[in-house]
Amino acid sequence: MTAAAKGIRLPSMMSTELLIAWRYIKSKRREKFISAMAFFSLMGVALGVATLIIVTSVMNGFRLEFTERVIGFNGHLALHPVRNSGNYASAVEEVLSIRGVRQAIPVVERQALISNGRTVRGSMTYGLRPQDLVRKPLIADNLTRGSLNDFIGDDVIVIGEALAVRARLSIGDRITVMAPEMDETGFGHMPRKKTFRLVATFSSGMYEYDNSVSYIPLGMAQKLFKTPDFITGISVFVDNPMWLSAIREEILQKFSDNFQITDWQTSNSSFMKAIEIERNVMFLILTLITLVASFNIISCMIMLVRDKEQDVAILRTMGLRRSSIQKVFFVVGASIGVVGTLFGAILGLLFSLNIQKIQMALETLLHTRIFSPEVYFLTQLPSVLRPLDVIVTVAVSLLLSCLATMYPARKAAGLNPTEILRYA
Repeated sequence: MTAAAKGIRLPSMMSTELLIAWRYIKSKRREKFISAMAFFSLMGVALGVATLIIVTSVMNGFRLEFTERVIGFNGHLALHPVRNSGNYASAVEEVLSIRGVRQAIPVVERQALISNGRTVRGSMTYGLRPQDLVRKPLIADNLTRGSLNDFIGDDVIVIGEALAVRARLSIGDRITVMAPEMDETGFGHMPRKKTFRLVATFSSGMYEYDNSVSYIPLGMAQKLFKTPDFITGISVFVDNPMWLSAIREEILQKFSDNFQITDWQTSNSSFMKAIEIERNVMFLILTLITLVASFNIISCMIMLVRDKEQDVAILRTMGLRRSSIQKVFFVVGASIGVVGTLFGAILGLLFSLNIQKIQMALETLLHTRIFSPEVYFLTQLPSVLRPLDVIVTVAVSLLLSCLATMYPARKAAGLNPTEILRYA
């Protein structure tokens, strides 16, 4: 006799399904193995979601940090003269007159050797005007020693902190910069060189630059490298990168005969594509963690269905429909995915927001560098959280968890109560 025939008033159908699902979720002594499988499935989903969020945030951080460092050093656009026109000052003024251009910096760029009498190091040496160097935030805002106020005269130099440490240099030390070209003298060919005084060091956060870049006054760079009234390029900074293509076209119209123009995306296209491909591949690979956890949910739910066959048969004879049975087991399986996804999202967000503190704590605990700037170019592990990445990760996890629950739930709904009760 059904509960309705006995006069027992059942709650609403959805409340009944949720109540039954909740009773199945709660562990019992004879269901410890199933509960353990459910726990490991939940943790698998959580670890998959957390790992996806952490990896995507780190990859976003690498892309952003690299972009900011490259733009900070080289500008959004670079103009390279195709001939020695000897009139770069007017070209700089004309570039500055273009709407959207924030800064145009004439540069002399050459590879050179620097020496303090004890060591010799290679350096990419840039000749800049003092007012231009002060207006480069990546340098001016990241000084570790000295001051740019002393970058006055012809015999001053600013170098990266990593380069200064490797060469064991201090503020005030005399540094000899040797050009790759040779001067012919009465005693033969002699290296062209000039002695400078170290006035400041900087740490931009990108080891490759901090270990190889030095700045000297523009006029002295032209003399040292024998490029009087000539520059190797003009670094252009714009107000809004979204206008970059329009500004590039306008510059091309004005200087197509005298300058070759490249932008930071074109100059670093292979590296940027490599980062994007690696990010997408890592997302696909790490999604497999969640997929494996979803298969664990299937195994767990199939075992639960086998264990609850008699309960299902009794519920069917009491009038519970097949769709309701399917909803019961769907709620049980989906709850594992939902709870695991939420826990993993929280864990991933906390880890991503505190990744630099965790890095420092691990390095202190292990007494080693787990993020070497010599290998990864950056001096610290970057992390940038994007809401869209978190939403996509959570959505993928929930979708896989729900799909994994469908088969066991339909199998439970398809059980024949007559056969089950006959052989019970």
